[in-house]
Amino acid sequence: MAELIVYRSNALMSVRSRIDATRDVVVPVNLAYAESMVGLWHSGLPQVSLVPATATDAQVWPVMSAVGTRIHDTSDDNCPINTGWSYVGGNHGYNVGNQIVVANHGKTTADVGSQWSDGTRVFTLLAVTSASSLLFGNPYTIVDGIAQGARVKPAAPLTHVSGATNRTTVPITGLIPDVQIRPVTHSHTVAVELDGRPVPDGRSTGLELVIRESYVIPSYQGMIDTARANVGTPIATIMPRIPSLCRISNVYRWSPGGGLLVTQQVTALTRFTLNAGVTQCAPLTPVPGGTRRQSMPNVGAAGGLNWSAWANIDSLAALTDFTPATLTNRLMPASSMTQWVVNGGGVQQWGIAVGLLPVADGTPEIRARHTTAKGWFISASLKKNYPQLVWGRTLAAGESVTGTAYRRYLTPPSTATELVVSDGGQDFVLIERVGAVAQAQMAAPQLFHRLLVPVGPTNLTVPDRVTVAGVPYTVPVSPGYGMWRADPDAAPPQPLPGVTRTRGGYFLARSGPTAESSCAGTYQRLLLHPFFLAEPTPVDRACVEVTRTGTGVLRHGVYAHDPATGRPAVLGPIADFGSVAVTSVGVRESVLDTAVTLPAGWHWYGHVWQVSEVTPPTVRTGGVGAATVLNLGATAAAMAGDRFGYEVTGTTGALGAITVGGVHQFPPPQVAYRRA
Repeated sequence: MAELIVYRSNALMSVRSRIDATRDVVVPVNLAYAESMVGLWHSGLPQVSLVPATATDAQVWPVMSAVGTRIHDTSDDNCPINTGWSYVGGNHGYNVGNQIVVANHGKTTADVGSQWSDGTRVFTLLAVTSASSLLFGNPYTIVDGIAQGARVKPAAPLTHVSGATNRTTVPITGLIPDVQIRPVTHSHTVAVELDGRPVPDGRSTGLELVIRESYVIPSYQGMIDTARANVGTPIATIMPRIPSLCRISNVYRWSPGGGLLVTQQVTALTRFTLNAGVTQCAPLTPVPGGTRRQSMPNVGAAGGLNWSAWANIDSLAALTDFTPATLTNRLMPASSMTQWVVNGGGVQQWGIAVGLLPVADGTPEIRARHTTAKGWFISASLKKNYPQLVWGRTLAAGESVTGTAYRRYLTPPSTATELVVSDGGQDFVLIERVGAVAQAQMAAPQLFHRLLVPVGPTNLTVPDRVTVAGVPYTVPVSPGYGMWRADPDAAPPQPLPGVTRTRGGYFLARSGPTAESSCAGTYQRLLLHPFFLAEPTPVDRACVEVTRTGTGVLRHGVYAHDPATGRPAVLGPIADFGSVAVTSVGVRESVLDTAVTLPAGWHWYGHVWQVSEVTPPTVRTGGVGAATVLNLGATAAAMAGDRFGYEVTGTTGALGAITVGGVHQFPPPQVAYRRA
């Protein structure tokens, strides 16, 4: 079966596709889950299941029979957003409600919207949920112009302040705090297409199932203010009249092989702070006596576990955040994981790969700016993975954040995660492997002769393009990881100026007349220069020329370009090339242990004179300065004289995270690289 089978009955669906030679995977879909959102659960298929390829339609639909093996509970995997103080959207409501159980309270709809005080704070009656239950909304505060709900509970019985018809004091002996307030969305739309056609009830087949949904989340401040201004009117009946927080647009895209792609766009309709992850993933269903093992590329130790090997997530004891400090390369926030269920003997049973694609706001350089506090986290209680596209990013009204995540179920035997993922317009090759290997091969016949363009840091060695046999690669250091965009071969008839595609060949990063520049006055000042490359280029050596001797050393490296600021990315370098001696003249070469891919477009070459300030060396520099924009800061005073880039003072050792201290007047060094 090389296509999808879609079973549908009104809002309930099951999606079936071949996953290996003998089995299919069946995934539940509910178009009217909690809060009327799209969810990955329905009663006829409580979990994602593996079934024999020979299973009949009647055995899997509308109710999964005993023929299926449950492998993954996805009932809570439709992804909400977080405002910094509450999850909301998806199947979540603002968690700042207080439910109070009071027998025969006497309150009616006429009292909805009234205000009540515990002597310190004012609470708003949002709903009469039953004859013995009331729901109160907590107060909000304004911090830096942004409204925030408060997770507080009444400290004393609630006395009437204004608006109620029944003004009897409400006791708090039956208090249930932190209740989610619902409904908290409106204007929900959903459309379902299989290969571009609407999906009817019954059984359908095709190659791509797409579900698009959109809904609006009202602001919490708007809910409270609107309820107070419309006493006696349940806010559930006037949701579109409430001032809005944001609009959520989700696209779910299934393809054969058990693959699901989720794209989420959050558009602010008022200013607020956003945490968002596009997708979330509950742990796989274990087998008796077995464990669940997870690895994460570029992540070291966190939460007491080593994620560069196969960490036993069942032993995770505390909520674990993956911050830049836990990463091997800080320029690539934690972006993916592979998880396997193994039996008591360590044999793989079933697995899943989940991650964010490097598109839109999911590109590593953008995520690195907006996930400095948290790029991924796992809850200890649920063992659930929460990738983060942004964490703590403040959006102005009209601004959007967009990301795309992939989910792919895996079957054994497997020594590596090797995937081809398409977002509908681009194809990506992903390789992740625990354990060094001298030579391995990923099959990718559909991508034959495509160019492989790195779209993030990698420590693997791969060819420039997909061969007839696939993608050969080596893992010199475990774990190995990398992602590439597989571009159609649209090579120009002749090489672009300044580009070399010959391995082992040297090339100048910038050509033209040269001069000599003394490092006098630059001791321990990291000087950063903007350089441009026409294409991503892997290099394994970096060269500068000393023209007059000095003392100490010259340390050099490369920083990524941050398109949002026009400056170097501050988290750390793409590569620290190390130090070269300046005690004799000539070309000085840094030999890299692992090749580094210089990105296409702008990057920042940096150099700093260190160790001894006795005699400044002189180096070969370009005779023509950079012609690009430099942000001078709050005044124009720094425009006087030559300006070539930015500087960072007090750089005494290895290159790391930086704080730009201003602009400098040192011409760009003559730099040559050897292509790896």
